[in-house]
Amino acid sequence: MSKTHRVSRTSFRSVMEEDDSLSVGDNRAEMLIERVVIDDNIMTTIEDVFAGTSVVSDSVKVSRILAVRAEVNQNWSQARDSFLAIGRALLDLENVLSKAEYIKLRHGSERLFPFSDATATQLRRIAKAVSDGVIPLDACPGSYGTAYQITLLNDYQLRVAKERGLIRPDVTRREIASLRKETVIKQEVSGRVDVNSLKDEYRKLLRQREKLESEMASVDSKIQDIRGLLGDLIE
Repeated sequence: MSKTHRVSRTSFRSVMEEDDSLSVGDNRAEMLIERVVIDDNIMTTIEDVFAGTSVVSDSVKVSRILAVRAEVNQNWSQARDSFLAIGRALLDLENVLSKAEYIKLRHGSERLFPFSDATATQLRRIAKAVSDGVIPLDACPGSYGTAYQITLLNDYQLRVAKERGLIRPDVTRREIASLRKETVIKQEVSGRVDVNSLKDEYRKLLRQREKLESEMASVDSKIQDIRGLLGDLIE
């Protein structure tokens, strides 16, 4: 029989009122009080994580953990929305510029934006994957690095990931990486050629080459700038 856990909203509110860092006058505290949901799964997880300690029997500590969990989940979701918005904006910009102008944009990415061209590429891929339905919006991880790993899955790997419930907001990069490694080994052992996998690998290599070419162009540009400044001082 499953065990029912209860931490009442009233007791949770009293704990928050006693916490100097999250006072009742703090809007954040009020938000957390309304958002915290206690169920058996969360309490079971807390029991597993803090096994061998007295945390579970301490209502103050449990309430504090639940409050922080609620705040982290909210900010994690906001982080996802932010990098998706950036990715969509970059995709829109790509459609506005000519091919030559777009190459210029990529070469000067770090001068225009607070991230590299490699990061911009990842953000665009994620935004496109969500737009195309490859990654459902409500299942997109809050970490763009993890979300990007999902975009690298081929059709077979993506199918396996969905069957195993790995396309979800809290999936870890390690889980996705483990799946990719496992499926590659299985494909090699089976001796079968996966055409779709080869196509995906081909496109991945093209992207890597494009990235290297972009980096080389940036290096060459900086070399020219330094030569212009030093002039005859260069031996």
